Amino acid sequence: MLRHATALVTLLALATSALTREPIPDRLVVLTFDDASKSHYTVARPLLMKHKFGATFFVTEGWDFATNQKDYMTWGEIAQLHKDGFEIGNHTIDHKSVTDKTIRDLPAQIKAINARCKEHGIPQPVSFAYPGNAITKDALPVLKDLGIRFARRGGAPEYPYKDGRGFAYEPGLDHPLLVPTAGDARPNWTLDDLKLAVAQAKHGKIAVLQFHGVPDTAHDWVTTKKEQFEAFVKYLADEKFTVIAMRDLAKFVDPEVAPADPFGVIEDRKKLVEAKRDGSAGRPTKSDSELRYWLDNALVQHRFTTTETGAALDLTADEVTAAAKRLGIDPAKRPEQKPGDALVVLPYPGGRHPRIGFRDGAIRPQRETKVSAFAPWNDGGYAVADAPEAVWFEPTPKKPELLYLAHTHVPTTWDRQKIALDPLEWTRGKDGSLALERTLPNKVTLMSKVVPGKDGVRMEFRVTNGTDQALTGLRVQMCVMLAGLTGFDKQTNDNKVFAAPFAACKDATGKRWVITGWEQCGRAWGNPPCPCLHADPVVEDCPPGQTKAVRGWLSFYEGADIDSELKRLKAVAFP
Repeated sequence: MLRHATALVTLLALATSALTREPIPDRLVVLTFDDASKSHYTVARPLLMKHKFGATFFVTEGWDFATNQKDYMTWGEIAQLHKDGFEIGNHTIDHKSVTDKTIRDLPAQIKAINARCKEHGIPQPVSFAYPGNAITKDALPVLKDLGIRFARRGGAPEYPYKDGRGFAYEPGLDHPLLVPTAGDARPNWTLDDLKLAVAQAKHGKIAVLQFHGVPDTAHDWVTTKKEQFEAFVKYLADEKFTVIAMRDLAKFVDPEVAPADPFGVIEDRKKLVEAKRDGSAGRPTKSDSELRYWLDNALVQHRFTTTETGAALDLTADEVTAAAKRLGIDPAKRPEQKPGDALVVLPYPGGRHPRIGFRDGAIRPQRETKVSAFAPWNDGGYAVADAPEAVWFEPTPKKPELLYLAHTHVPTTWDRQKIALDPLEWTRGKDGSLALERTLPNKVTLMSKVVPGKDGVRMEFRVTNGTDQALTGLRVQMCVMLAGLTGFDKQTNDNKVFAAPFAACKDATGKRWVITGWEQCGRAWGNPPCPCLHADPVVEDCPPGQTKAVRGWLSFYEGADIDSELKRLKAVAFP
């Protein structure tokens, strides 16, 4: 018997708190099989057991399952797969596509397979595969109500169904009930196709593979030859991929974390395919001195995992480990901040999303506008200030345009013109200050400066108008994200105070605060799912050839009288 989780262990794994989930390693693959093909038992089963691979078999009684034991497994064989430690998933009783027209039938279709599983001593499935890979958002509440935790779709609509290509699963962006297939095997699939699919299994992404019969003697258009499948499995074993069942995603992923817009990332990826880009945000370094700086920044200062650090630097986790050893970077080292020292401010390295939730509102966040301000108390973590997150203007009265956005979500004026902005980096000063300057295609220059001090972090934002038209209606979003700040990650506004020009948040003890503010503040607010603070400034209209600026502030406070502290800061932050 394989050393897979038994039914009891599976239930315990599914109940595991997000606080104890394992970091997502590189080379993590979910192996799935559809349609209860006979070869799942005769070919796949012994091969997977040999390599101690996990897998999910999505079963259905579609076609002539009940009478055709040549092409399909019996329920006794399916039950044996369960006893061997493999997962049995739900693929509907009739292999009925899930569409707007058939959604009313979905509960009965799922419950029928659940009943069959119960008859044969198989736990109620917690994983689902959409028959024919057809999807509709109306299925999500139905699946959740029926106890489904993860549901696999195909590679479409990002790629055409016939291509068999797809994107890796990105937890936090992909809905757990719309997990994409990275590779959907076809009769003409080669080892290169498999390599293309599983190469995506890095930087916190998980490659989900979809097979039908190996071979599929009933459906030749989705068959995989036995010899080819054996070569695929050998490659996964030789390259030391971790191969798991779909239910085992719960060891790494919280299935309760879902984007507000389930199809937002799908639409964004379709744009990537059109532009022939992969969406990677990794920033390779050009020298050992830069590599040493960023390894220390990510591993030591930000406490990133090797996988997250690899995502930031476009390296594998193994390459990060080797580079850290070679350059003398000790990830176990704990930075110390002595009383009286200036606050530590560092460029945010990327690689880990700076938000907990509403990540679909910030797809592929750009690191160049983000700085981390570290709390002055031990192991206090860091707040990430996006300066700026977004810049709006009104070329036409009451018709705002997005001049700049530090992630992908709302199209900017440059997106609509199909103009890609080059990635930038903060210029690091010897005094610990950071500066960033970007000249946009219309010759408008945005400049940000961050200067750490003992009492707080002073910020400045400037707009220089190089056009021949006045810049009017300038509004700027300055976001301070709290996910990395120890004790400040509660997704609510109940722990916040909004008193323009400041916004403040207290930790779980109520004794520590983080405060941000901007002069000419148009709105102080917070977004609970992120969670984050805003004190967004309004910049004066900027005539051609002129520069307009606003000043910002970020600090930490320990005490019970936040009102007095905010009153004091009015004189300190913007003298």
